[in-house]
Formats: sequence, structure tokens, C-alpha cells
Amino acid sequence: MEQVIYYPFIGLQLLLAIFLFYFILASFMGAPVAPSTNNAAKSMIKLARIKKGMIVYDLGSGTGKLLFLAAEKGAKACGFEINPFLVLITNLRALLSPYRGFVSAHWKNLWKADLAPADVVFTYLLPDKMSKLEDKIIRECKKKTIIVANSFIFNNLPCIRKDTKNHVYAFEVR
Repeated sequence: MEQVIYYPFIGLQLLLAIFLFYFILASFMGAPVAPSTNNAAKSMIKLARIKKGMIVYDLGSGTGKLLFLAAEKGAKACGFEINPFLVLITNLRALLSPYRGFVSAHWKNLWKADLAPADVVFTYLLPDKMSKLEDKIIRECKKKTIIVANSFIFNNLPCIRKDTKNHVYAFEVR
């Protein structure tokens, strides 16, 4: 009896395995995939006080929710995401949106991203990674860069605005 091989099924399983690998890898590198709630995302945008022409980075950008909200305000929004599937989703959404050219996502480990060009940086990492990120921010970001954190705070950056209801905090590099 001839054995039938189902290549599409094998391909689907392989894609799922790769997706799960990056999903788990993100947990070790900074945070698991945990999108900001709509209320928290809107608060993050509000606290950032984005103006037209600003450069906004999102560390662990997921499917780009904050990138698109920042682009609505006139920013050039760039996300760094370790999961290539989420990068693909964001870039496809950007291509099909009115924000083409203003929203982009890059398949990159946030720890290797150069933060120097950013005017605003969004983050939603686990508490045990915040100190390491704070050191990176202080080293790389220019003065007056606004860092907006969902849920977790920095110990050495001054908090300039906050929304305690949504657990969102804005800090400034000095």
C-alpha cells in the first residue's frame, strides 16, 4: 500500500513550530507577546505628546498598534520585534494603510536596536528587564527623549507624566 504524504499539513506544522519558537523566545528576551489594551495604548500616545515629524520607536511592537496610533499623529513610527510573523503582519498592514511610509517594523532584537534617533520610545517589558533597558536608554537616547512604559517603571529616569488608572508612565531622558 502506498503511503500518502501531506506536504501542506507538514508545512503548516513547521510554520506553527517556528511561530511558537519566536513566541517563547520573546519571553526570554524581554516580554511575552502581550498587547497593550486599547485604553493603555491611547494613554501611551497621549502621554507621549507626539507631534508631526517626530520619530517614534516601539520596542516589541507586536502587530503595530502603537505604531499606527503614532502615525495618526504625524510621527514616523518604527517597531522592533523579534517575531518575524508579527513583523510581516505589521508591514503588510502598513502597506495597505494610509500610513504607508510612516509605519515600519523590523525583525530585530530590541537589545540590538539603536535608540539614538528616537524622540519617543514605547516599551512594555517585564520588571526584571526594566533596569537593563534603563541603562540602554541612558546610554543611547538623546536628552529630552520621552520614554513611555506600560505597567512597569524605571528607577532612575524622572517620571514626568502618568496615568495610574491605565498603569502608563512617561519618563524623560536628562
